[in-house]
Amino acid sequence: MSHLGAAEEGDHPRANSGGRTVVICGSMKNYELMSKICRFLQAAGLGAVAPDRDEPIANQAAETPQELKRDASRRHMRRIRQDDTAAILVVNVDRPGAQDYVGPNAFAEIGVAFSDEREVFLLKGMPASYAEELAAWGVKCLNGDIRPLLQALAAPAQVNLSDWTATVQCA
Repeated sequence: MSHLGAAEEGDHPRANSGGRTVVICGSMKNYELMSKICRFLQAAGLGAVAPDRDEPIANQAAETPQELKRDASRRHMRRIRQDDTAAILVVNVDRPGAQDYVGPNAFAEIGVAFSDEREVFLLKGMPASYAEELAAWGVKCLNGDIRPLLQALAAPAQVNLSDWTATVQCA
C-alpha cells in the first residue's frame, strides 16, 4: 500500500492522468469545495488529488491531532512532488478579515511546488500577505476562472463552464 493513505480507501476523489495531475491545496475548512473542484477537474480529463482529511484512518492506532495533521501534511507534500504532478491549485477563498486567504500549510505546499518546478495556481486573487513572494515565484491567479489552468495543462475534455460556476458558487 502506498503512503497516500485514505486515497485507497475511497476517502476522497483521485484519478491518474498520465502526467497531468493537479494537486489541490487549501484550508481543511474548505474540504467540501476542494473535493468538488477535484471532481470537476477529473471530468475535464485531468488527474486531480484532493487533500486527505487530517483525521484518523480506519484500522490505524489513535494519534494526537498534531500527529494526524503532520502525517496528512507529509502525504500531501509527497503527492505534490510525484512525477505525474504538473501543478497545484490553491483554494484561497476569503475569510473574515483576510481576502484571498492562503494559510501556512498552503504556503508551505506552494513552496514545495515552486521548488519542484510545478505550476502554481490560486483559485482567487493574490493575498496581500504573500504577494511579493508569490509574484516572484510565478504564481498565477485565476480570479475564479478555471480556463487558464485547463489551457496550461492541455485538458483533454471540453468543459461546461456553467458546471464550473456551479462548482465554485459558494467560494
